Amino acid sequence: MKNKSDFSITFTRRGEVNGRCFSFSLQQCVFTFIACVCLLTGFIFAGVHYYRMWEQTLDYARLKLEVDRLQREEEETKVAAKQLGDRISELQVTAQKLRIASGFDPDSLGGSGGPASKADPVLSLSSGDLSRHFRTLDRKRITLQTELRQLQDYYTTREILLASTPSIMPVRGYPSDRFGKRVDPITGEDDYHPGIDISAPRGSKVVATADGLVVFAGRRHDYGNLVTIEHKFGVSTRYGHLQNFVVKPGQRVKRGDIIGYVGSTGRTTGPHLHYEVRLRNQALNPLRFLQDSDN
Repeated sequence: MKNKSDFSITFTRRGEVNGRCFSFSLQQCVFTFIACVCLLTGFIFAGVHYYRMWEQTLDYARLKLEVDRLQREEEETKVAAKQLGDRISELQVTAQKLRIASGFDPDSLGGSGGPASKADPVLSLSSGDLSRHFRTLDRKRITLQTELRQLQDYYTTREILLASTPSIMPVRGYPSDRFGKRVDPITGEDDYHPGIDISAPRGSKVVATADGLVVFAGRRHDYGNLVTIEHKFGVSTRYGHLQNFVVKPGQRVKRGDIIGYVGSTGRTTGPHLHYEVRLRNQALNPLRFLQDSDN
């Protein structure tokens, strides 16, 4: 006699009358259901736990790689900071020497020394100290850039000044008449000579004595065939009595470039070059520039 609370399940094959019957009590069904629920919940919790552990393992691996990368970058940064500091120190010494050589700094460089140490303190700095060290280096860099820019401007100006200074002889020859007061070779009267005369064989090469711009090349009164070159800083030069010239107005020339050949055109007693140096159209003695030149 089956209990009313029992459940039964019968399995039969097609065509058969009798089959196998399985009976379950309500208590057994409830127990089985609870066991299934617990088992399923256990599987779910195990899966979630495994997933979280897997994520944490990935996060740890990523963090480990990131920490290793940051450590390498920190070491590289320390080495770079050391190299940068050494380079800035070298440039500071070079800038100091240039300031002394240029006259910017009247003080001498002075002595230097001290005990040597193989260990560099920069390599043992912490991250915060390293950041402060970089800020200090950056300030030094800005100061050094300003100083080097000033020195560059100075040497650029000096280079332009030297290139624009008429400091070489315009022709191979010997002086035949001086600058200033003289006796006119044609009239025999007192005269003022705004340049010097350099005797040389007819056809001798005449060169520009400094870099500049040709502003005149042609015939002019007593000068005969004349070339006038304008240089920087208000300086100009004149080359007179030329047999002929090989430059034209608007042409730029360099020191040593051929501009013409010795002749006796204009007011002259024979072949020679009349050479003038002018500062803002005021005649100066060309020999002063030759004496002050290092060439």
